[in-house]
Amino acid sequence: MANEPKNNESAGELLADWRSATRDTAAAHAAATVTQLALAAAAAAEEAANEVEAAAAFSLQAVERARAAALRAREAAMQATESAKVALATAEGDKVRAAADVTVAEAAETVARDRYHDAESRGFPKE
Repeated sequence: MANEPKNNESAGELLADWRSATRDTAAAHAAATVTQLALAAAAAAEEAANEVEAAAAFSLQAVERARAAALRAREAAMQATESAKVALATAEGDKVRAAADVTVAEAAETVARDRYHDAESRGFPKE
């Protein structure tokens, strides 16, 4: 032991040693408490870091899924655009054919009207 009793120490020296040892003991207890708190803080920090890492992994996975969904949506939109172009072209062709059909029908109506009026003017044929 470092503080072995000496036979010729005075009461003051012994009291000073005792007070010094008490302060050292108090300091050691305080250091032990600080160490315990530091250990708890380190454990909490490690747990928080693990949570952050897990959250980051989930976020990355969510971003990757969102990106994949966006790509699929883009592809679907492109296909819809192509379908709309085909439908428009078909509708334009239908419009042209319908206009031609109207012209033919109007011509047939004119011919039929003219034939009717011609027959009417001749008194209609008698059978």
